[in-house]
Amino acid sequence: MNEHAIKKLRRKFITISFISLFSVMLIMGSMIYYVNYITSVRQMDNALNYLVEKGGEVDFDTPVRHWDGASYDSANSSDDNFTEIFMETLRELFNTKINEGSESIFGMRYFAVVFQDEGDTNPITAHINEIDEDSAFAYADEALKQGNEYGWMGNYRYKVDKSDGQTVVVFLNVANQIADQRRIGSTVLILSIFGSALSYLIIRIFSNRAIRPEIRNAENQKRFITNASHELKTPLAVIRANTELEMMMHGEDEWNESTMNQVDRMTGLISNLVLIAKADEKANKEGRSDVDVSDAVTKAAEAFAPVAKQNGKTLTMDIPGEIHMVASESQIQQLVTLFVDNAIKYCDDDGEIKVTLHQKGKGVKIAVSNNYAEGKDVDYTRFLDRFYREDQSHNIDKGGFGIGLSIADSIVRQYRGKLDVSYQDGVIEFSAVLRP
Repeated sequence: MNEHAIKKLRRKFITISFISLFSVMLIMGSMIYYVNYITSVRQMDNALNYLVEKGGEVDFDTPVRHWDGASYDSANSSDDNFTEIFMETLRELFNTKINEGSESIFGMRYFAVVFQDEGDTNPITAHINEIDEDSAFAYADEALKQGNEYGWMGNYRYKVDKSDGQTVVVFLNVANQIADQRRIGSTVLILSIFGSALSYLIIRIFSNRAIRPEIRNAENQKRFITNASHELKTPLAVIRANTELEMMMHGEDEWNESTMNQVDRMTGLISNLVLIAKADEKANKEGRSDVDVSDAVTKAAEAFAPVAKQNGKTLTMDIPGEIHMVASESQIQQLVTLFVDNAIKYCDDDGEIKVTLHQKGKGVKIAVSNNYAEGKDVDYTRFLDRFYREDQSHNIDKGGFGIGLSIADSIVRQYRGKLDVSYQDGVIEFSAVLRP
């Protein structure tokens, strides 16, 4: 894995971590908000039920005292069972009951309107300051028109109860509860964003430190490939020179011819290893310029016409003129060369190799197809793996080392593109979309 791939993997890791953490925090915060909202609504409705039971009027003049000082001692001394203590704590935490012993009834602000079936009405507005009798009637009429037992109206939660020959409409002021819900919602959202952003910075810092050794290893591997390739060229040149001299002195035979073939294969392998090292480097956009892609593709394809003819295959081209793109001409030609070379090697006898070029937005699409009858059950996902060759039994005959398409994929990725392989009706096609 090269430096560019490692950094790309790091960016993906950071993105996935950020999205995951933000999602988890948002889900947990939403659950807290939802539980609090449901609990608040239940408490409001229980308060409304209590007020309805009292006919819309609660006497606060003589509060009933229920605590005799024994509850504290019993709660801390008599109950030693952890499970019972835990369950009691939960019940107290989510307690929404309202009765005469509830301290919360003394802080309720509400008003009510009682409609008798005989036609009499009784507005009760003594427990709220902002509503007069006329406004109370207007609210009650609107609640009755909505036809719901429970509902919302501004900062009020209301209940309509029809029983015992009368209709009671009670409105409870819940402005404080609504404000609390908004604060909780805002706090959840702010903490989710802030916590995720802080985590993003921390992950980014530590992930950068984590990949440094891998980047150094990738650079060392690339440096080793380059240095080893240069070192190997010298003994190969000596072997070639000695073999050629022997052929001149003693003539050609199967042994020195085999040696020359192996030297050529080793030389090709070394060249491909250098290409891999260079192709893995991050694209240098400063070296790009406006390129006549039509001309570059045509020249690269025409160079293989004699090779295709010699192998009993036909090379055709569908290349419109004057297609331009900001790119490196050498990379365009190298990409076409790799595609066509691979197509010639794996094309059926008397088959056709077709090179096409199309404009695609501001970029281009280069495709090379060939007849390949045995390609129906081939795993094309592995064609881009380095040193992978589908036809393992003919490696020597077909030549190559199974790294050409991997190099092509590296070039395509430098142009933010994608290399695709498809097979249909006995024809295999390699295509690449390049973007400036």
